[in-house]
Amino acid sequence: MDKTKKILKNLMMVIIIPLTVYIIFWLLCRAKGVTNFGVGTDLRVILRNTVYTGFIALAVSYNLTSGRFDFSIGSTLILSTILGSLITLQFNLGPVALLLLSLFFGAVIGAISGTVYTLLGLPPMVVTLGLAMIYEAIGFKITAGAGVKLIGKNELLIWSQQPYVYILSIAIVAILYIALNKTKFGFDTFSLRSGQEIAVNTGINEKKNAIICFSIGGLCMAAAGVVNLSVLGTVTPELGLGSASYMQNAFLPMFIGNILAKYFDRNTGVIMGALTQSVIFAGIGKLGVPSAWQSVITGIIVLVFFAYSFNAYKIVEFKMFKEKKAKAEAAMNKRSAL
Repeated sequence: MDKTKKILKNLMMVIIIPLTVYIIFWLLCRAKGVTNFGVGTDLRVILRNTVYTGFIALAVSYNLTSGRFDFSIGSTLILSTILGSLITLQFNLGPVALLLLSLFFGAVIGAISGTVYTLLGLPPMVVTLGLAMIYEAIGFKITAGAGVKLIGKNELLIWSQQPYVYILSIAIVAILYIALNKTKFGFDTFSLRSGQEIAVNTGINEKKNAIICFSIGGLCMAAAGVVNLSVLGTVTPELGLGSASYMQNAFLPMFIGNILAKYFDRNTGVIMGALTQSVIFAGIGKLGVPSAWQSVITGIIVLVFFAYSFNAYKIVEFKMFKEKKAKAEAAMNKRSAL
């Protein structure tokens, strides 16, 4: 019974942030006379954006939470999707092949990034900036700057539609849940994050773990790329580190995910963070807030969650101090009564 209560409590904690944000914006929209927020087509767009943003946030989280900032993830998204699309078109393959090929190339490109990082021993920001420019140039070269267009090939563009987009999300999050919570890789990841020097001294291979994290990041970016391709019908190469813009919406979901991780799982927490952000963006849009202010509001929210995530331990310390003080006062009162 206690275990069931704990599971239900944790489930409520995982969904409480996006649910609260949804209710707030629903009420604000209703007060302004907007009745189509968060229902029907608008809800489907919110959920689709949740999957897309969630994949990018997951890709960023697997390296950033271990102290590695990967600037190459945007270029990985573009290049893996381009390669998967070109081969699919060349051999007249179907949507499943498009997805699997893109995921394969994403994982391989991520593994290459991780390998180069571990071999060079340079700061990850420096290495991934260089790799991003290389990947961008490759994508630009093999498509002659035109990218890949699948507009009109609706049979391939199913990965942004229901139920396929939800199936894809559930499958990847389930795989990552098992990888992070039920395998040696997950144990090593938590150990390295808690104390890298101690973990390495106990025999954990930090370089191997880094390569796997980069590979997972690449796979998640490829999944996001396929969803984005299915929405737009095209993937366009970038130059001059233009691909770095893909990560700008990853931080709020990642911070929320880190907060919610203790209740269930970091991967699920990140998806809930992406849902929260998608609701915020949709709500702000329905309220008619100018795009410039949307960025300001989003930045403020990111700062709030960032401040909370880095100071949450102070709240715990305050509660512990308050409990100890209450016990001490109760003991003193008891002795005084005697």
